[in-house]
Amino acid sequence: MASELGMGIPGLTSYINSLGTLWTGINLKNTKLIIDGSCLCHCLYASNGLDCRCGGQYQEYYDVVVSFFDALISNGVETYVVFDGAHDPSDKRLETLKARARERVKTSNALSKSADDRLFLLPLLARHVFVDALRNLGVKFVFSDSEADTEIASLAYAWNCPVLSNDSDFFIFDIKAGYIPITFFNWNSSCLTVRIFYRRKLASHFRIRDELIPLLASLAGNDYVSCDLLSAFNRALNRIQNSNHFSKRGARFESIANMLSKLPDSNEEEALKGALKLVKPAENGEHLRQAVELSLQEYTLRKSNLLDYFQDNLVSSSLRTQSNSEMNEWVLRRFRNGKFSTKCISSLTSGKLLLGIPVENCREISANYCSLWLRRFMYGILNDAETKAEEGNIKVIHEWDRQGSTVKQSIVDPYQEGVVPSLSLIPFLDVGERVNFLLFALNSDTTDVKSLSKEFILIAASLRYLIKNAQPPLEVNHLMALLCCCVNLEDSKFCSGKKRTASPRRSSWRFDVRAAQSFAQWHCVLKDAIHLNFTLLEPVPLPCLQKTFNGKMALKLLERLQQGQEPEQSLPSFRLFRLFHKLYLVVTSGLSEKMVSEKRHKEMKRVKKTNRQNAAPKEASSDDEMLGNRFAALCNVGAQQGEAGDPNVNGNNVECFEETCC
Repeated sequence: MASELGMGIPGLTSYINSLGTLWTGINLKNTKLIIDGSCLCHCLYASNGLDCRCGGQYQEYYDVVVSFFDALISNGVETYVVFDGAHDPSDKRLETLKARARERVKTSNALSKSADDRLFLLPLLARHVFVDALRNLGVKFVFSDSEADTEIASLAYAWNCPVLSNDSDFFIFDIKAGYIPITFFNWNSSCLTVRIFYRRKLASHFRIRDELIPLLASLAGNDYVSCDLLSAFNRALNRIQNSNHFSKRGARFESIANMLSKLPDSNEEEALKGALKLVKPAENGEHLRQAVELSLQEYTLRKSNLLDYFQDNLVSSSLRTQSNSEMNEWVLRRFRNGKFSTKCISSLTSGKLLLGIPVENCREISANYCSLWLRRFMYGILNDAETKAEEGNIKVIHEWDRQGSTVKQSIVDPYQEGVVPSLSLIPFLDVGERVNFLLFALNSDTTDVKSLSKEFILIAASLRYLIKNAQPPLEVNHLMALLCCCVNLEDSKFCSGKKRTASPRRSSWRFDVRAAQSFAQWHCVLKDAIHLNFTLLEPVPLPCLQKTFNGKMALKLLERLQQGQEPEQSLPSFRLFRLFHKLYLVVTSGLSEKMVSEKRHKEMKRVKKTNRQNAAPKEASSDDEMLGNRFAALCNVGAQQGEAGDPNVNGNNVECFEETCC
């Protein structure tokens, strides 16, 4: 499986897993537990047979998250979930993050072409759904300033409780109460049976002192100490030691441990000096020393500023803006509580953002490009230039995003026209003003959008924005599939009471790469719209994402629409069809010419392929022109059925549809 969990010390997890004597089996109950939120968010999705190719199965994922924490609560486990925060301004992990982004692009490209179940990419909105589940359950969680590993280990040390993660760095931290890999966490039974790891057992196995484990890990290589820097050290180590004495799987670790075991009375600093004597000054010895010292700092535990947050709801942080100003207290508090995007904090503190990579057609322009204007508007707000006497918060914004089949950097200018509100002034604006700014950014400040129920405003506005900015242009059927999906999920009866079963293999159902590109663009728009809404102190409620989109359902709906079925045949009641009709009219009002039919898409593709750049545009098909009239007629028929007491539009088709999609 292609995973985003390629972190920590390469090879260490496999090596330790092979040593049964290092593990202890326990029943976990009546204890605090610190959870690596970013890791668990990924693992619960990846390990439960949920689709990632079509954009996400968010209701099913939400249910898994709820079941997981219900199991912990029922066993008296008090959980504290800690998420990674903003990009570290020191850039010490920038190269590692860029390498992972390139791997995600490769996975995205492969998933757009292949039904290989071993490939995995976390859907763009999964973390929002995960956090929503935690909030609804009352689970305590927090976002750390930057990478969370050290904060997690420090909290566990302070409270003498175990850590749950899948990051091999936690084999190295001094966690007295132990580290539990998610892989070995059986939460589907009445008792929480786990395998727990204690660092002292690893030190005993290597016959070195406990406090030298971080040095061993650093000399083995991790996110801070690269293979290139270690090449001279490894060559020298191989010359003085006979690797035949070591196991094949763990030769690297055992060889380093053997060297350290010959320094029984040395502290960490002395042992490092002894190890570096193997490297000649001309062989990057000084650069290796600096990298190892940086790595050792990361394994050093200090009091976490999250301790006071969990205990007394106090907010403190060392984060500062690019212009070295302190962060607004209300921004920090909302950030800690998941109500201010980590990307926004990154833009304030470092100006470096690695954008999310969805499953998309890598021959097309990146799906993130569609929402570039939204991000520029948001950066303009965050810059806060109007209230700063000399300079704003932001000096420069660097975004890394997919270009073709690789990842490239671009400089993005914040939008600084007079209409942009200043960050410092947002708490003093009334709700109406903040709604206007939000809808202005989404180019959807219309009476129709404002007339919708509040929970649909962000959905409708983001879809209008999508229609205006999608590249390639949004197809009519793609929009109808998205709206039908959203409306169906609004019906609490639609998926309630259905037992979730493992998803069928990807090869068993049809995949539409054009639709996946449209869905990916909408997710990028919706995600950035949510971040903007956070920045504006949520003038409209966030949509319930698990009730907004299901990728497999949307593709199945699209397939039916392409086969000639009408939208009402996939909607279980007249009430839902009226909702669909209203949303469709609001979303498309004045924008019909921006969309294309499937037939028109093929014509455009053919024109592009033969390079007829100046060909006159085809007229819209009669089907496109008649959409409004067709819906009006259907509403009249539906109203008559509703008056006659028939609540269903087409019950048989709906039943069949439920069986295929839920």
